[in-house]
Amino acid sequence: MKKLLSLVAAAALTFSMAACGSTNNGSDTIDQSGDTIQTPSAQAVEGAIDVVSREAGSGTRSAFEEIIGFNGEDQDPLTANATIKDGNGVVATYVAANDAAIGYVSFVTLEENHGKINGLTVEGVEATAENVLEGKYSVARPFEMVYMEENITDVERAFIDFVSSTDGLEILESKGTIVDTKNAEAFDMSKYGDLSGNIVMGGSTSTEDAVKALAEEFTALFPKVTYTYDATGSGAGVKNAISGVYTLGFASREIKESELAEGIIPVTLCMDGIALVVNPSNNVTDISKDQIKEVYTGNITEWSELTK
Repeated sequence: MKKLLSLVAAAALTFSMAACGSTNNGSDTIDQSGDTIQTPSAQAVEGAIDVVSREAGSGTRSAFEEIIGFNGEDQDPLTANATIKDGNGVVATYVAANDAAIGYVSFVTLEENHGKINGLTVEGVEATAENVLEGKYSVARPFEMVYMEENITDVERAFIDFVSSTDGLEILESKGTIVDTKNAEAFDMSKYGDLSGNIVMGGSTSTEDAVKALAEEFTALFPKVTYTYDATGSGAGVKNAISGVYTLGFASREIKESELAEGIIPVTLCMDGIALVVNPSNNVTDISKDQIKEVYTGNITEWSELTK
Protein backbone atom coordinates (compact mmCIF):
# COMPACT_ATOMS: atom_id res chain seq x y z
CA MET A 1 0.00 0.00 0.00
CA LYS A 2 1.33 3.34 -0.99
CA LYS A 3 1.10 6.03 1.68
CA LEU A 4 2.58 9.45 1.32
CA LEU A 5 3.17 10.88 4.74
CA SER A 6 3.43 14.59 4.25
CA LEU A 7 3.25 16.17 7.61
CA VAL A 8 5.18 20.24 8.45
CA ALA A 9 7.20 20.12 11.66
CA ALA A 10 6.17 23.11 13.55
CA ALA A 11 8.40 24.04 16.43
CA ALA A 12 7.38 22.22 19.57
CA LEU A 13 4.91 24.32 21.49
CA THR A 14 5.81 24.22 25.18
CA PHE A 15 3.22 25.55 27.55
CA SER A 16 3.78 26.46 31.19
CA MET A 17 1.92 24.38 33.74
CA ALA A 18 1.55 25.67 37.29
CA ALA A 19 2.45 23.13 39.95
CA CYS A 20 -0.17 21.82 42.39
CA GLY A 21 0.27 23.38 45.81
CA SER A 22 2.49 26.19 44.56
CA THR A 23 3.26 28.73 47.26
CA ASN A 24 4.69 31.53 45.12
CA ASN A 25 2.84 34.78 44.51
CA GLY A 26 2.61 34.42 40.75
CA SER A 27 5.07 35.22 37.98
CA ASP A 28 5.27 37.67 35.11
CA THR A 29 4.91 36.61 31.47
CA ILE A 30 5.56 38.78 28.42
CA ASP A 31 2.88 38.42 25.75
CA GLN A 32 3.36 38.91 21.98
CA SER A 33 2.60 42.62 22.22
CA GLY A 34 5.36 43.08 24.79
CA ASP A 35 2.97 43.69 27.67
CA THR A 36 3.63 42.11 31.05
CA ILE A 37 0.97 39.64 32.19
CA GLN A 38 0.70 38.79 35.88
CA THR A 39 0.23 35.03 36.16
CA PRO A 40 -1.54 34.12 39.41
CA SER A 41 -0.51 31.25 41.63
CA ALA A 42 -2.30 28.00 40.78
CA GLN A 43 -4.84 26.89 43.35
CA ALA A 44 -7.38 24.13 43.69
CA VAL A 45 -10.55 25.33 41.98
CA GLU A 46 -13.75 24.42 43.80
CA GLY A 47 -17.29 24.12 42.56
CA ALA A 48 -18.82 23.45 39.17
CA ILE A 49 -16.81 23.08 35.99
CA ASP A 50 -17.69 25.71 33.39
CA VAL A 51 -17.61 23.57 30.25
CA VAL A 52 -16.85 25.63 27.15
CA SER A 53 -17.51 24.36 23.63
CA ARG A 54 -17.61 25.85 20.15
CA GLU A 55 -20.62 26.84 18.08
CA ALA A 56 -22.54 24.35 15.92
CA GLY A 57 -20.87 24.03 12.54
CA SER A 58 -17.37 24.67 13.90
CA GLY A 59 -14.74 22.41 12.32
CA THR A 60 -12.76 22.45 15.56
CA ARG A 61 -15.85 21.36 17.48
CA SER A 62 -16.67 18.51 15.10
CA ALA A 63 -13.05 17.35 15.24
CA PHE A 64 -12.95 17.50 19.03
CA GLU A 65 -16.20 15.59 19.43
CA GLU A 66 -15.13 12.97 16.90
CA ILE A 67 -11.73 12.44 18.56
CA ILE A 68 -13.12 12.26 22.11
CA GLY A 69 -16.16 10.19 21.06
CA PHE A 70 -19.33 12.02 22.05
CA ASN A 71 -22.28 13.95 20.59
CA GLY A 72 -22.44 11.71 17.53
CA GLU A 73 -24.93 9.08 16.48
CA ASP A 74 -25.51 6.57 19.32
CA GLN A 75 -23.12 8.57 21.55
CA ASP A 76 -23.66 10.57 24.73
CA PRO A 77 -24.63 14.18 23.92
CA LEU A 78 -22.78 17.36 24.82
CA THR A 79 -23.88 18.53 28.27
CA ALA A 80 -26.82 20.92 28.14
CA ASN A 81 -24.93 23.18 30.56
CA ALA A 82 -22.09 23.88 28.12
CA THR A 83 -21.13 27.50 27.47
CA ILE A 84 -21.01 27.99 23.68
CA LYS A 85 -18.50 30.44 22.20
CA ASP A 86 -17.84 31.38 18.57
CA GLY A 87 -14.20 31.08 17.52
CA ASN A 88 -10.94 29.85 19.05
CA GLY A 89 -9.98 33.34 20.15
CA VAL A 90 -13.28 33.91 21.94
CA VAL A 91 -12.88 30.61 23.81
CA ALA A 92 -9.36 31.62 24.87
CA THR A 93 -10.55 35.03 26.08
CA TYR A 94 -13.40 33.46 28.05
CA VAL A 95 -11.20 30.84 29.73
CA ALA A 96 -8.58 33.50 30.54
CA ALA A 97 -11.24 35.40 32.52
CA ASN A 98 -12.89 32.42 34.27
CA ASP A 99 -10.95 30.23 36.69
CA ALA A 100 -13.66 27.54 36.64
CA ALA A 101 -13.68 27.18 32.84
CA ILE A 102 -12.27 24.44 30.63
CA GLY A 103 -12.26 24.74 26.85
CA TYR A 104 -10.48 23.60 23.72
CA VAL A 105 -8.63 25.59 21.08
CA SER A 106 -6.24 25.14 18.20
CA PHE A 107 -2.52 24.87 18.95
CA VAL A 108 -2.02 28.21 17.20
CA THR A 109 -4.51 29.90 19.56
CA LEU A 110 -2.81 28.35 22.60
CA GLU A 111 0.55 29.68 21.47
CA GLU A 112 -0.90 33.13 20.78
CA ASN A 113 -2.37 33.25 24.30
CA HIS A 114 0.66 32.00 26.18
CA GLY A 115 0.49 33.16 29.79
CA LYS A 116 -3.23 33.90 29.56
CA ILE A 117 -4.42 30.28 29.37
CA ASN A 118 -2.73 26.98 30.24
CA GLY A 119 -2.71 23.92 27.99
CA LEU A 120 -3.40 20.68 29.84
CA THR A 121 -1.34 17.59 29.26
CA VAL A 122 -3.49 14.66 28.12
CA GLU A 123 -2.48 11.47 29.91
CA GLY A 124 0.84 13.13 30.70
CA VAL A 125 1.62 14.28 27.14
CA GLU A 126 1.97 17.97 26.26
CA ALA A 127 -0.06 19.55 23.48
CA THR A 128 2.81 20.18 21.06
CA ALA A 129 3.22 19.76 17.34
CA GLU A 130 6.19 17.49 17.95
CA ASN A 131 4.12 15.15 20.12
CA VAL A 132 1.34 15.07 17.51
CA LEU A 133 3.80 14.17 14.75
CA GLU A 134 5.29 11.43 16.92
CA GLY A 135 1.83 10.01 17.67
CA LYS A 136 2.08 10.69 21.40
CA TYR A 137 -0.59 13.35 21.84
CA SER A 138 -4.00 11.73 21.44
CA VAL A 139 -6.35 14.69 20.84
CA ALA A 140 -5.32 14.81 17.20
CA ARG A 141 -6.37 13.36 13.87
CA PRO A 142 -5.01 13.09 10.32
CA PHE A 143 -6.35 14.81 7.23
CA GLU A 144 -6.35 12.10 4.56
CA MET A 145 -6.64 12.26 0.78
CA VAL A 146 -7.71 9.00 -0.88
CA TYR A 147 -8.01 7.71 -4.43
CA MET A 148 -8.28 4.60 -6.58
CA GLU A 149 -5.30 4.23 -8.89
CA GLU A 150 -7.47 3.41 -11.89
CA ASN A 151 -9.52 6.60 -11.52
CA ILE A 152 -6.81 9.23 -11.62
CA THR A 153 -5.10 10.98 -14.54
CA ASP A 154 -1.95 13.06 -14.88
CA VAL A 155 -3.91 16.02 -13.50
CA GLU A 156 -4.59 14.25 -10.20
CA ARG A 157 -1.04 12.88 -10.09
CA ALA A 158 0.32 16.40 -10.40
CA PHE A 159 -2.03 17.60 -7.65
CA ILE A 160 -0.93 14.76 -5.35
CA ASP A 161 2.67 15.74 -6.02
CA PHE A 162 1.86 19.40 -5.34
CA VAL A 163 0.15 18.86 -1.97
CA SER A 164 3.12 16.77 -0.79
CA SER A 165 5.68 19.39 -1.86
CA THR A 166 7.07 22.20 0.29
CA ASP A 167 4.79 24.55 -1.68
CA GLY A 168 1.67 22.60 -0.76
CA LEU A 169 2.74 22.00 2.82
CA GLU A 170 3.26 25.70 3.39
CA ILE A 171 -0.36 26.28 2.34
CA LEU A 172 -1.54 23.58 4.74
CA GLU A 173 0.53 25.09 7.54
CA SER A 174 -1.02 28.51 6.86
CA LYS A 175 -4.39 26.89 7.56
CA GLY A 176 -3.29 25.93 11.06
CA THR A 177 -2.49 22.27 10.44
CA ILE A 178 0.62 20.41 11.61
CA VAL A 179 2.93 19.30 8.81
CA ASP A 180 6.47 18.02 8.34
CA THR A 181 8.75 19.19 5.53
CA LYS A 182 11.77 17.05 6.40
CA ASN A 183 11.53 14.95 3.25
CA ALA A 184 9.56 17.38 1.08
CA GLU A 185 10.89 19.06 -2.06
CA ALA A 186 9.77 22.06 -4.09
CA PHE A 187 7.06 21.36 -6.66
CA ASP A 188 8.43 20.94 -10.20
CA MET A 189 5.56 21.83 -12.53
CA SER A 190 7.77 21.33 -15.60
CA LYS A 191 7.34 17.56 -15.19
CA TYR A 192 3.68 17.77 -16.14
CA GLY A 193 3.54 19.93 -19.26
CA ASP A 194 0.35 21.67 -20.31
CA LEU A 195 -2.26 20.00 -18.09
CA SER A 196 -5.99 20.39 -18.59
CA GLY A 197 -9.01 18.79 -16.98
CA ASN A 198 -11.29 18.90 -13.93
CA ILE A 199 -10.43 17.42 -10.52
CA VAL A 200 -13.61 16.12 -8.89
CA MET A 201 -13.08 16.17 -5.14
CA GLY A 202 -15.21 15.84 -2.03
CA GLY A 203 -15.54 14.57 1.50
CA SER A 204 -14.78 16.02 4.92
CA THR A 205 -16.10 19.46 5.80
CA SER A 206 -13.06 19.92 8.07
CA THR A 207 -10.60 19.54 5.18
CA GLU A 208 -12.62 21.68 2.77
CA ASP A 209 -10.94 25.02 3.48
CA ALA A 210 -7.39 23.64 3.30
CA VAL A 211 -8.07 21.59 0.16
CA LYS A 212 -9.67 24.52 -1.63
CA ALA A 213 -6.65 26.68 -0.76
CA LEU A 214 -4.39 24.01 -2.28
CA ALA A 215 -6.60 23.72 -5.35
CA GLU A 216 -6.69 27.49 -5.91
CA GLU A 217 -2.90 27.67 -5.97
CA PHE A 218 -2.62 24.55 -8.13
CA THR A 219 -5.09 25.83 -10.74
CA ALA A 220 -3.24 29.15 -10.79
CA LEU A 221 -0.16 27.17 -11.89
CA PHE A 222 -2.21 25.22 -14.45
CA PRO A 223 -4.93 27.59 -15.76
CA LYS A 224 -6.57 24.89 -17.90
CA VAL A 225 -7.29 22.80 -14.81
CA THR A 226 -10.49 23.31 -12.81
CA TYR A 227 -11.80 21.65 -9.66
CA THR A 228 -14.93 21.03 -7.63
CA TYR A 229 -15.21 20.14 -3.94
CA ASP A 230 -18.38 18.56 -2.55
CA ALA A 231 -18.43 18.80 1.28
CA THR A 232 -20.30 15.59 2.06
CA GLY A 233 -18.38 14.26 5.09
CA SER A 234 -15.48 11.87 5.59
CA GLY A 235 -17.41 8.66 5.05
CA ALA A 236 -18.87 9.87 1.77
CA GLY A 237 -15.46 11.15 0.70
CA VAL A 238 -13.94 7.70 0.96
CA LYS A 239 -16.98 5.87 -0.40
CA ASN A 240 -17.26 8.12 -3.44
CA ALA A 241 -13.53 7.87 -4.15
CA ILE A 242 -13.85 4.07 -4.16
CA SER A 243 -16.83 4.17 -6.53
CA GLY A 244 -15.24 6.76 -8.82
CA VAL A 245 -17.74 9.54 -8.12
CA TYR A 246 -14.76 11.54 -6.83
CA THR A 247 -11.30 11.24 -8.31
CA LEU A 248 -9.94 12.43 -4.96
CA GLY A 249 -11.74 11.93 -1.65
CA PHE A 250 -10.93 13.53 1.71
CA ALA A 251 -11.39 12.36 5.29
CA SER A 252 -10.56 13.99 8.61
CA ARG A 253 -9.92 10.64 10.31
CA GLU A 254 -7.93 7.46 9.94
CA ILE A 255 -8.88 5.32 6.94
CA LYS A 256 -10.62 2.14 8.10
CA GLU A 257 -9.29 -1.33 7.37
CA SER A 258 -12.50 -2.15 5.52
CA GLU A 259 -11.92 0.85 3.27
CA LEU A 260 -8.30 -0.08 2.64
CA ALA A 261 -9.48 -3.55 1.68
CA GLU A 262 -11.34 -1.96 -1.25
CA GLY A 263 -8.00 -0.87 -2.69
CA ILE A 264 -8.19 2.78 -1.70
CA ILE A 265 -4.81 4.55 -1.49
CA PRO A 266 -4.42 7.05 1.38
CA VAL A 267 -2.21 10.14 1.40
CA THR A 268 -1.79 11.80 4.80
CA LEU A 269 -1.80 15.52 4.11
CA CYS A 270 -1.24 16.85 7.63
CA MET A 271 -2.33 16.51 11.24
CA ASP A 272 -4.86 18.50 13.23
CA GLY A 273 -4.28 18.95 16.98
CA ILE A 274 -6.56 20.41 19.64
CA ALA A 275 -5.47 21.65 23.07
CA LEU A 276 -7.53 21.48 26.28
CA VAL A 277 -7.14 24.77 28.15
CA VAL A 278 -7.83 26.16 31.61
CA ASN A 279 -7.25 29.41 33.47
CA PRO A 280 -3.66 29.83 34.77
CA SER A 281 -4.98 30.04 38.35
CA ASN A 282 -6.32 26.48 38.06
CA ASN A 283 -3.94 23.86 39.49
CA VAL A 284 -5.30 21.06 37.27
CA THR A 285 -2.51 20.28 34.80
CA ASP A 286 -3.41 16.87 33.36
CA ILE A 287 -6.54 15.13 32.14
CA SER A 288 -7.30 11.79 30.48
CA LYS A 289 -9.38 11.29 27.34
CA ASP A 290 -11.97 9.45 29.42
CA GLN A 291 -12.18 12.39 31.81
CA ILE A 292 -12.55 14.82 28.90
CA LYS A 293 -15.50 12.81 27.65
CA GLU A 294 -17.07 12.66 31.10
CA VAL A 295 -16.67 16.43 31.56
CA TYR A 296 -18.14 17.28 28.16
CA THR A 297 -21.09 14.92 28.54
CA GLY A 298 -21.90 16.17 32.05
CA ASN A 299 -20.94 13.05 33.98
CA ILE A 300 -18.14 14.92 35.76
CA THR A 301 -19.42 18.31 36.90
CA GLU A 302 -17.15 19.36 39.80
CA TRP A 303 -13.46 20.29 39.73
CA SER A 304 -12.96 18.19 42.87
CA GLU A 305 -13.66 15.09 40.76
CA LEU A 306 -10.58 15.90 38.65
CA THR A 307 -8.29 16.60 41.59
CA LYS A 308 -8.94 13.53 43.73
